[in-house]
Amino acid sequence: MDGEPPPGKGEFSRVLATPPAPPPAALAYFRQARLACETDPFDVYHDLASRAGGFVLVDARTTDVYDEECLPGALSMPHERMTGEVLRMLDPAPVYVTYGWGPACNAGTRAAAHLAAAGFRVKEMIGGLEYWKRQNYPTTTKRR
Repeated sequence: MDGEPPPGKGEFSRVLATPPAPPPAALAYFRQARLACETDPFDVYHDLASRAGGFVLVDARTTDVYDEECLPGALSMPHERMTGEVLRMLDPAPVYVTYGWGPACNAGTRAAAHLAAAGFRVKEMIGGLEYWKRQNYPTTTKRR
């Protein structure tokens, strides 16, 4: 059975129960799948601070939590309101970087899926607002 040690060679390995991908497959997965579709708070903060441009931040949570706290410059675009009519109003040129609350929130993933289905280039910021705040990066409020 996969992951079982040879006789006398220690305990069963959960890590190795499924053998690792060959290096070319792992490279394709990490570079073309993960990194092509994800970014993280450090990279987003760096690009915002250096004014690198080329992307638009999209807060995919509900408008009430967006109003309480969001990333500086982020647009409020709740994923459940991403209709064809709403998406047709977007500029097709930039990359859209979506985010939700954190790892237990799939709003950013859902928004990224809506945008990609509509033909937009998109990345999801992994960790969302929760991990942005863990790095002590600035947030803003839209409360009126």
